[in-house]
Amino acid sequence: MHVIRHLMVPALLSTGLAFSVPVFAQDAATPPQPKPTAAAQQSQWFPETDLKLHPRVISRQLPNGMRYLMVQSQSPKNQIEVRMAVDAGSSLEKAPEPGTAHYLEHMAFNGSTNVPEGEMVALLEREGLAFGAGTNATTTLNTTTYRLSLPSADAELLDTALFIMRETASELTLSDSAIDRERGVVASEIRGNYGPGYDAMVSRFAFLYPGIKSRTLLPVGTMKGIDAMDQATLRDFYQNYYTPGRTTLVITGDIDVQATDAAIQKHFADWKRPANAQELDSKEPDFGTLQAAQEPRAAIFVEPSLPTVVSLYLVKPSQERVDNLQTRIDNAVRGIGISILQERLRDAALASHDTMVSAGTSYYHEDFADTIVASATLATDKWQEGFALLEQKLRQTLAYGVTQEEVDRQLVDRLNSLEVALKAEETLPNRTIANILVRDVLNERVTTSSADNLAFFKEHFSDLKAARVSKALLELWDNAKPNLFMTTAEAIPNAEETLLSVFAKSQKQPVAAFEAKALSSFDYESFGEKGKVAQQTISSFGQIRSYTFENGVVLNFKQTDFDKGKVFVSLRTGHGIEDLPADKDGLAGFFQSAFIVGGLGKYSVADLDKVLSGTQVGVGLSFGEDGISGQYSTTPDDLKLQLQVIAAYLTDPAYRPEGAAFYKKSLKEAYKHSRISPEAVLGREFSRILHGGDKRWGTGTEEELLQRNYEELKPIISRIAQNGPVEIGIVGDLEVQVALDAVAETFGALQHTFEVPAHSYAAGIAFPDAQAVSLTHEGDKDAALLQYYWKTSDDADAAQSYTLQLLQGVMELRLRDELREAMGASYSPYAFNLNSNTIKDFGYIGLSSSLKVDDVELAETVYQDIVKGLQVTGNITEDELLRARQPILEAMNNAEHSNGLWFELASQAISYPEAIQRYQDYTKILKQITPEDLVVAATDFLVPERNVTLKILPE
Repeated sequence: MHVIRHLMVPALLSTGLAFSVPVFAQDAATPPQPKPTAAAQQSQWFPETDLKLHPRVISRQLPNGMRYLMVQSQSPKNQIEVRMAVDAGSSLEKAPEPGTAHYLEHMAFNGSTNVPEGEMVALLEREGLAFGAGTNATTTLNTTTYRLSLPSADAELLDTALFIMRETASELTLSDSAIDRERGVVASEIRGNYGPGYDAMVSRFAFLYPGIKSRTLLPVGTMKGIDAMDQATLRDFYQNYYTPGRTTLVITGDIDVQATDAAIQKHFADWKRPANAQELDSKEPDFGTLQAAQEPRAAIFVEPSLPTVVSLYLVKPSQERVDNLQTRIDNAVRGIGISILQERLRDAALASHDTMVSAGTSYYHEDFADTIVASATLATDKWQEGFALLEQKLRQTLAYGVTQEEVDRQLVDRLNSLEVALKAEETLPNRTIANILVRDVLNERVTTSSADNLAFFKEHFSDLKAARVSKALLELWDNAKPNLFMTTAEAIPNAEETLLSVFAKSQKQPVAAFEAKALSSFDYESFGEKGKVAQQTISSFGQIRSYTFENGVVLNFKQTDFDKGKVFVSLRTGHGIEDLPADKDGLAGFFQSAFIVGGLGKYSVADLDKVLSGTQVGVGLSFGEDGISGQYSTTPDDLKLQLQVIAAYLTDPAYRPEGAAFYKKSLKEAYKHSRISPEAVLGREFSRILHGGDKRWGTGTEEELLQRNYEELKPIISRIAQNGPVEIGIVGDLEVQVALDAVAETFGALQHTFEVPAHSYAAGIAFPDAQAVSLTHEGDKDAALLQYYWKTSDDADAAQSYTLQLLQGVMELRLRDELREAMGASYSPYAFNLNSNTIKDFGYIGLSSSLKVDDVELAETVYQDIVKGLQVTGNITEDELLRARQPILEAMNNAEHSNGLWFELASQAISYPEAIQRYQDYTKILKQITPEDLVVAATDFLVPERNVTLKILPE
């Protein structure tokens, strides 16, 4: 990946994919599997196609019509992913208001023929599946998908998962009492979607797609729809669309194929096919008929908390496309054109110091329309100039086309990505494989292999000409009238007419052909004489090798084969919060926005992105509590270049003015919606209160933040670059000597003497005294947030930290059981816990709920009752402890089989070696904690004199 994609504020709109990312290859450790017949393989796919299904996909179909797909994979070992995808979403609803499909998804956890209400989640938690992380579901416009992530490959656990999926598929009881209790939960989720952005989305949809039913935009539902929901409506949808013929089961992971096949048949073969199955299974949504624009048209949405965004859309009737070779060729050519336009718009925004904040383009296909858009976030006081710039950059590209240099760079990028993916395919995670299969089945796409995708690219795109890409891009923007849509914080007189007038005036301005800039290869290859290792150690657990170079730079290395062809790199330098002045509001945020965008001495950030074409290199640096840090995913071939890029940023930052300009124009627009929800206010205002008023947390006034500048940042970066410390972690599929050479020629060659990396706790930052804090937000008038914090301590005492972690788990179980399940007052109430690794004596444990304003007092009573109950000896049951502890233990048991754990340990193996010992002791200590220990912790910490109460209410 490239520098821009890692560190710029995300583009307003993403580009369409040019190629299907390669999926997965045969795992060398996988035993041979029975080869399915061609007919069995074809049962996965709806259309006829000339594309070949991935050879590892075992695709079968029961006599009742249900399809099921299996892929044997050991990435990681001893884990299984289960998905059940139903080809039915909100677009098939019959009720006057949307929400039926989403409500039904919620009811899957609220009782079935063989699982009493409230027991399904508890049953899974006892097996080690965390609520949300291991058990979840999603409803979209056209689909509903249920997910179970099994922490072990135990045959009985898989059998339980299939049993639950079958209960969900056909056995939900949908009792009136359960429906009523869930009403508040669903309403809480909808309320979380409400706000200015939601309102703008609804307005934009109605404007862009006249004739299309607006319900298609709202899979989550509306309050009216939820209030009116009843058993008859849910049961009608359930019986009509939860049928074998509309259902696909996906199982990937460490499975025995024959045993899994038998288990699927055991649970699903007797699912009856409805008498009118052919009619039900062929039912398609009625979206209405698009009324395409006959003339240019405009609309504006005014909301004080929204940034100024102007978008130019072309909307055309949807073109039905079968996934075949020709479709993929056409999509790829279009995708390359869109990517080039995206790059041009992004560069225009970077070069625009005070008009355009960000810009992008996207093309997307829906069942009811095909849409292409160019959009820009603009400085409010210069929106007309910014919109004209957007229009002219778009017209320039369409009038003169793209250059061959741009096309060639896109091809190099794609070839590199395909080759890297082919190497990595063997160890693609089970979860990713499952998600890809579900996506492809529900979108009528063929899951193809990495080898086939690479061969496809080489055959059809090795000599792609710019003229062909230009023609494809022009066709996308042709044969439709523009629709101009604008969101802004300030009303504009005669808004629609003004918007059209600015557009028409801009169109009359001449545009010149685009001039591509010639760029050389990356020119930061020498940082001094190759460094030498002065000391080396190896950890007793995990065999993490640590090398200290003569200049003090530390490399921690662990070779793994969990992700073939991939290397993960971490960097930490400096001391974090201790490097920042406590009296400068927002300096860390200024670093985040302005430092990387300021570019290098030899390259602007836009040029650097182009120089790095065809590589897996990125730049992303953040100012965290414990240092300036970055994490990167690269390859063995690109490791040295990755380190060169990071080292260049620390030794030759350019502090170009576009970086500071980007910060200021972004801040002005972002500040408008920093109070649009309780969650936004939480980060902006309460974070500072929670840290004793220290200005290094949260944000102050816009006026003060705008004062931040490079002159304040330069001496800090210079001091860190000269003194460090510098600790680098490298984990992945490469030899140790390759890593050593790469570090020796970059950071190890720097002509400074760096401090020894060492862990320490920062002092002087205090948790606030017991108090009640009340803040306000400017969003939904019915939305509130209630949080309770209790002061604890830092993480120096491991046993205490793990006890508090389990206490958090039990608190969350009780909070969810009471506030969500019993009362239906909150969608996702949760408990939280932090024992700081960076601040002395700083820590807290607490409860949080997003609520209706009218339910805040009720939630406070629940919080207080939970605390009282936890302080009573004998009141915490062994079952609660099991449900809190088992998901943690299962996660720990599997951690050693993936790179995540080793990457974390290697990132601090020298500065914080205690982390390695703690991991070894974690399971042992966790198992020793008793219900009585939790009562003691609750009694010690959950007391009024340690409590900070936070309420965030609407203004």
